[in-house]
Amino acid sequence: MENLKQDSLDYHAQGRPGKLKIVATKPMETQRDLSLAYSPGVAYPVLAIAENPELAFDYTAKGNLVAVISNGTAILGLGDRGPLAAKPVMEGKAVLFKRFADVDVFDIEVNSKDPDEIIRFGEMIAPTFGGINLEDIKAPECFYIETELQKRVDIPVFHDDQHGTAIISGAGLLNALELVGKPIDQIKVVMNGAGAASIATADLYVALGVRKENIIMCDTKGVIYKGRTVGMNEYKEKYASDTPARTLEEAMVDADVFIGLSVANCVTREMVRSMARDPIIFAMANPDPEITYEEVQAARSDVIFGTGRSDYPNQVNNVLGFPFIFRGALDVRARKVNMEMKLAATRALAALAKEDAPDSVIRAYGLNELRFGREYIIPKPLDPRVMLWVAPAVAKAAMETGVARRHLDLDEYINMLKARQGKGAQTMHMLEQKARKAPKRLVFGEGREPRVIRAAHEVEVNGVAKPILLGHVEEVRRQIRELGLNWEPEIIDPIDSPKQGEYAERFYQKRQRKGVTLTRARELMRQKMYYGPMMVEMGDADAFIAGLAYNYPEVLRPALQCVGAQDGRWVSGVYMMLVQDRMFFFTDATVIIDPTAEQLAAIALNAADLAERFGVKPRIAMLSFSNFGSTPHPSQKKVQQATELVRQQRPDLEIDGEMQADVAVSPALMKQHYPFSRVSDANVLVFPDLASANTSYKLLSQLGGAEAIGPILVGMAKPIHVLATGAEVRDIVNVATIAVIDAQSR
Repeated sequence: MENLKQDSLDYHAQGRPGKLKIVATKPMETQRDLSLAYSPGVAYPVLAIAENPELAFDYTAKGNLVAVISNGTAILGLGDRGPLAAKPVMEGKAVLFKRFADVDVFDIEVNSKDPDEIIRFGEMIAPTFGGINLEDIKAPECFYIETELQKRVDIPVFHDDQHGTAIISGAGLLNALELVGKPIDQIKVVMNGAGAASIATADLYVALGVRKENIIMCDTKGVIYKGRTVGMNEYKEKYASDTPARTLEEAMVDADVFIGLSVANCVTREMVRSMARDPIIFAMANPDPEITYEEVQAARSDVIFGTGRSDYPNQVNNVLGFPFIFRGALDVRARKVNMEMKLAATRALAALAKEDAPDSVIRAYGLNELRFGREYIIPKPLDPRVMLWVAPAVAKAAMETGVARRHLDLDEYINMLKARQGKGAQTMHMLEQKARKAPKRLVFGEGREPRVIRAAHEVEVNGVAKPILLGHVEEVRRQIRELGLNWEPEIIDPIDSPKQGEYAERFYQKRQRKGVTLTRARELMRQKMYYGPMMVEMGDADAFIAGLAYNYPEVLRPALQCVGAQDGRWVSGVYMMLVQDRMFFFTDATVIIDPTAEQLAAIALNAADLAERFGVKPRIAMLSFSNFGSTPHPSQKKVQQATELVRQQRPDLEIDGEMQADVAVSPALMKQHYPFSRVSDANVLVFPDLASANTSYKLLSQLGGAEAIGPILVGMAKPIHVLATGAEVRDIVNVATIAVIDAQSR
């Protein structure tokens, strides 16, 4: 604990103190920029907003800005420490908003304990913001502040301490009940704690279907029962029970669910043993739960258990809620967050937990697998898909219930959200949409590999492709069962395939003058790396994918023998590089080590074809250490010759060279020094050899923050694509998507 203390203090003090800074979103480089940002140009948006206040969403940051307001009267588990002491927490809240949902925040610590003053303060600053997040304000004042402030402003007011816990635990409750087979309207729920989070959680559970009379709520004085007068308020009174139970221990008998929002170590093993079969326990006291995971396990083995801690299963973490709820609310310019929006978030989280978890999430938590079940009923906070599930669900509910100012097409909205996660995510989403319009048959050469199975399942479920897995049928089926997938894909074992003889005959005809006998052809057709490409060659599939457990040449060589290159072309490799908001094609980074002029021309043509396939007009720069003959050398002349060969074959293409890389991507440099160039602002960069291309894409990825999609194999006569060794599920899905688009373009 002492190390944690010092590490935390150092973390907050090092470099620029605190955790936040403001960054300009518009250029500030010239006098013209400054005159637009401030006087005199700023007068025009001022006048426009004065005439139509809704234009503030278009001309200012209002639509992506949230106020996090606290008076520090209930800071985490630390109690009332005052507004200034609350600032590190509010800054932390702000960075979570930004990190997970790209929402900007001003944290505002208010020096008042008067609820009406806080309400008036929120009302006065509301024009600045798209939403208000109330934080660490003690009960019962927080109820009054949230309710009254929402009446006075036309932007969402959301007290995360109440509703965040309710929404996340509600998602866990839905999934836990499904696992144990209990109807939600028949369960008995015991809640310990009667503060803001408990009341809001009870409200949401009732909205989900829990019967109000089946909830027993306890506080420091025991059960809140009808007729009790000590320590009561109007919010507790709503959940006063008609029960003879007077203590938490008595209330726990035969309970199906325990919700702890109270203090550490108030639940015993005996209480757990007294609960009904397959009990659900969410012990969420912070930082130490009402009962530990170890104690629960010692009491009985049939418990589904969750806490607020990351070192136990099923963490109820509010970061799964507030960033994405506000994201959805802000994007439709909602006037409030209503119960329907909270329920939509709850159900979206519950549904996401049943989906196959990405490798990146499994790796981030140091796990071998992450599968829906008793120890995984709530998604992990680092799962990048949470925003793509929760925000659209919230936005949809806002639009359907009439609290949205703006209506969005949900497919387009998901594309907008992908853009917030990076150009790579947005690009792949658009490509997946294109692939879904005409799904193709994809053969996966390594059908028994778990990552391949998971990726193949995902592309089929998402309507991207119809997968065919190669491998021993029973072995592949066993692996599918072990992965927990309810899925019956087409599986082919080349060894006993009835097509083996037909494929061998065709292969023999293609290779008989290259040393292949019919006997050898039959032997090769028993191998997946030959059988798969022959399926494509014979028209029984549209594309072949392999390479997860093979070296690049071990996949490419059989494919070239079965399918071959396009007429007059060499096969080459391309990486799509996404740099900030720009897309480039780097080639050849994977196949031809030291290309001739003819091969370099083919590499350029292959990359141009790929760019056009993705709807990008290619502007090709043939790269060198020389600019248009400035440094005569045989390698420089080779690039010049390749440029001329491309022009002869495709006079319609924009291409020039040789040129240096900085000139190729800088229109200003090109205009200043080489205004005669036929290319400015190149997006297809053809490197003079494999070493320079491979080194460049890797350096740009590691040091420049670029996203690389690939390798994409181009120049084959039919769609064949090679995975990077050790590719993750997302990488395989990306390559499969590209393979479908490749097949569509044929």
